[in-house]
Amino acid sequence: MKHLIMGTAGHVDHGKTALIKALTGIECDTHKEEKARGITIHLGFACLPMPDGGKIGIIDVPGHRDFIHTMVSGASGIDFVLLVIAADSGVMPQTREHLQIMEILGIKRGIVALTKSDLVEEDLLEICEIDVRELLDQSVLKDAPLIRVSAKTGQGLEELKTEIGKMYESTAGRATEGVFRMYIDRIFSKSGFGTIVTGTVIGGHIEKDQEVYLLGNSPKILRIRRMERHGEEVAAIQAGDRASVNLVGLEKSEFTRGMVIADRELKSTSMADATLQIHAEKCKLGLWSKVVFHTGTCEQQARVHLINSDKLAGGESAIVQIHFAEPVYLQHGDRFVIRNSSCDLTIGGGEIIDAAPLHHRRRPEKLVNELELVAKNKLHELVALELKKARTPLTAAQIAKNLNVSGSKVLKLIENRTVKGVLRFDTREGPALALQSWLDTIRGEIVSIVGDYRKKNPLSAKGINLEELRSTLKLEKSGVIDDVLLAVVKGLVEKGRLRENAKTWLAGDDSGAVDSSLARKVELVENFFSSCGMQAPLPNQLKELADREKIAEKELKAIVHHLVSSGRIVKAEDTHIHVSIIDDCRKKLIDKLSQCREGIKVADFRDLINGNRKICLLLLAHFDAEGTTVRQGDFRLLKPTAPPK
Repeated sequence: MKHLIMGTAGHVDHGKTALIKALTGIECDTHKEEKARGITIHLGFACLPMPDGGKIGIIDVPGHRDFIHTMVSGASGIDFVLLVIAADSGVMPQTREHLQIMEILGIKRGIVALTKSDLVEEDLLEICEIDVRELLDQSVLKDAPLIRVSAKTGQGLEELKTEIGKMYESTAGRATEGVFRMYIDRIFSKSGFGTIVTGTVIGGHIEKDQEVYLLGNSPKILRIRRMERHGEEVAAIQAGDRASVNLVGLEKSEFTRGMVIADRELKSTSMADATLQIHAEKCKLGLWSKVVFHTGTCEQQARVHLINSDKLAGGESAIVQIHFAEPVYLQHGDRFVIRNSSCDLTIGGGEIIDAAPLHHRRRPEKLVNELELVAKNKLHELVALELKKARTPLTAAQIAKNLNVSGSKVLKLIENRTVKGVLRFDTREGPALALQSWLDTIRGEIVSIVGDYRKKNPLSAKGINLEELRSTLKLEKSGVIDDVLLAVVKGLVEKGRLRENAKTWLAGDDSGAVDSSLARKVELVENFFSSCGMQAPLPNQLKELADREKIAEKELKAIVHHLVSSGRIVKAEDTHIHVSIIDDCRKKLIDKLSQCREGIKVADFRDLINGNRKICLLLLAHFDAEGTTVRQGDFRLLKPTAPPK
């Protein structure tokens, strides 16, 4: 069963509301002000049953020029239009403006109803029809059926219902996958239920008792208590439905125009890239023109930034960047209308390309070319653009969140390999994408970094590890980044450009061997520490060795660091002790403490190893730290859990 919306359009007092009542029996003007003035001010709603059991939701919009913003909010999300023109008045200003808005919003199908036909003679009806056809000739409704009707006499109503039925049959239902979004167009309280909101579902679906996000100035999570479609309680609502939703946790006072209900947290934006066409013939936009932006029920002050021109005149189109006075919630493909700042003229409109762009400088030819590709409604181009903005790999979930689309859409693109110049990686955080150009660059950088690391660390037999590599590349720490890097490095290893050694990487032609001259210097320094025996080595003694053997200060520091990292000497406060000395002293201490249950003092340990007081204190502190001994007052005892040495 399909879920479709038909919206009315037309000049004030042309009989839209009366026609809907004649078709459905439902009175759409329910507010006191509407009844008093005899015109539609607020959106009205009705439904028309179809032979297959389905129902067409109907949105009745105001025709008065003062309520164009209300008309725009009602027209957003409809599937086809019922353009209403009174036979006794003919084409009027809001007839033209409403038709223009329909075209801007991408509504390409509809029916024309020539109302009040009973009030006009046949020859005048024919003249009126000619005028209407001339109007429609250059519009999307060029081939739309035109039906004479009268809400008063019933003339043409059955024929109109037949045409609506044909439109229902030939119009595809909306996809229910993806992000659920519903702009709120009305809010009220009902005793025993609480707060209820109404709107047109423009994407996705939700179910009763599901948690939803109320998006506005202060986003919050709410629970659905009850949902209705056309006055009947339902367990779920989906794209194409006119629905009312009973929300738990929302106060009427919290409502602001433009609020959206979504099934997930969406990202707001302060700017958006878009295609824009100027429909107003005499209107011109400058570089930073002020406008009023309309999409759904969202009405927002904005500025239009012309990217590749200084002005945009009537009939012209361009790619622009729109900057909003306050954050809005948008999605790629959303249609919008812009009006002048005094809201008395519809300037034009277009389609959102990128709802989270970078701030653009003027006239970047490459950027404009990219956006022109995205403007052709190719989501895969937008995915590639998102990766370019991020300059790092992103998961499908991250991309979906950035674009305010469902993850399934992005995953489908990945699975179908639709996105050119992009490669997929399986990471611990899910499927991820990376630009081929980024990968080519990063491969070269990795090979260079690994080679430089070896030059800077000639004594390292292992090479650079993942953390050091990521840090040098200035990439953030994440499971996605690490998994992609590992995959890239693995590929370089397989090609022989790198060599793996104990979870580190060397250049492919690097054996890990130390230069013989350097190896000799390392041996001399190590022998120096070993020769010190029970005497703590003095810094000037090490310097004398370095001067004698022509070992530079920087090279000496590197050698000492290498000996420490390889476990051949141990740093103890401001000096270093050879590991052989430590091992020998540890053995003597353990043997002594195994026989001496009361423990041993520093003086006793000094006599045991025949060393000076400083090295004794350093060694005992080291043994305490490693867990061989435990200090109790002036005594050292063998720790019960002391590791075997």
